[in-house]
Amino acid sequence: MDVTEVEPRVKPLPYKVKATSRESPVQKASHLLDTDLRNHWSTATNTKEWILLELDEPCLLSHIRIYNKSVLEWEISLGLRYKPETFVKLRPRCEAPRREMIYPMNYTPCRYVRISCLRGNPISIFFIQLIGVTVTGLEPEFQPVVNYLLPYIISHKQDAHDMHLQLLQDVTNRLVAFLPQLEADLNSLSDTAEPYIRFLAMLAGPFYPILNIVKERLVHLLIACSCMFYFQGFAWIVVEL
Repeated sequence: MDVTEVEPRVKPLPYKVKATSRESPVQKASHLLDTDLRNHWSTATNTKEWILLELDEPCLLSHIRIYNKSVLEWEISLGLRYKPETFVKLRPRCEAPRREMIYPMNYTPCRYVRISCLRGNPISIFFIQLIGVTVTGLEPEFQPVVNYLLPYIISHKQDAHDMHLQLLQDVTNRLVAFLPQLEADLNSLSDTAEPYIRFLAMLAGPFYPILNIVKERLVHLLIACSCMFYFQGFAWIVVEL
């Protein structure tokens, strides 16, 4: 099944291998990025190995496609930040009954994917594809916004130009620089979220040029203040001498 034909807005996303518990000298973990079946990743062991993948950008992950060689059981965990202890297990202890497995990930926000191989003969995988939608600037602090918009995004998954997904992408991409100012309000987002989501939409839309001007003026003001303090300090040192 080609997921991208069913959901036109998703696509295979670029990633790299961040870490692995083990790899054989020839069958390296980097082979997972290559769909050439002449290559594969292997640990030459039978139990409890893992691999950690890092996407180039945060995303809403819709599916994981694994072209399996000889793993019998694994679990899949996702995370937005590189804190493995906080990763969420989306697929705990699932078997791999076929060569090609496609697992729905339900548009889970993530940047890191850990696949723990629990049994194999040996632990060996041909390649892995991470399929979803890039959401630049997506940070855990935006989770309340994701929680509010995600039901609408999922219900319009066949719409390549879904306005709810576009809104999320605009908010995370344009407002990530202002997270320190927004974090308190984001943390208190509740059932009355809609007015605040509308406010974020205005900040990321028609008010965004104004935000940039204010930010640039603040930067210039801080630079001017720093220079003033520097020269005042220098003058004080000269007087003392």
